[in-house]
Amino acid sequence: MTQQERQRIAAGLADGLSYAEIGRRLERPTSTISREVSRNGGPGRYRPQQAHLATVRRARRGTVAGGVRLLAARTWSSSSASPGSASASGPRC
Repeated sequence: MTQQERQRIAAGLADGLSYAEIGRRLERPTSTISREVSRNGGPGRYRPQQAHLATVRRARRGTVAGGVRLLAARTWSSSSASPGSASASGPRC
């Protein structure tokens, strides 16, 4: 979601529009608008700038975790055992 969309959400909330109407105007699902607002203070406390900064922080945090997962996947794939080799030896009882 862009910063401009967040500003339009705030304006819609200030005008008393429903999440569904805001979503229609932004061509976004109602659930996206609802999640964005509830994640960032609720309808009475939603601030688009703070919401945008919080999203940037969450995205950065996810990048680090994604890199760790990627490293783990590379380590597994480069090892001598593969996920398929264990099942090739036959069923376990």
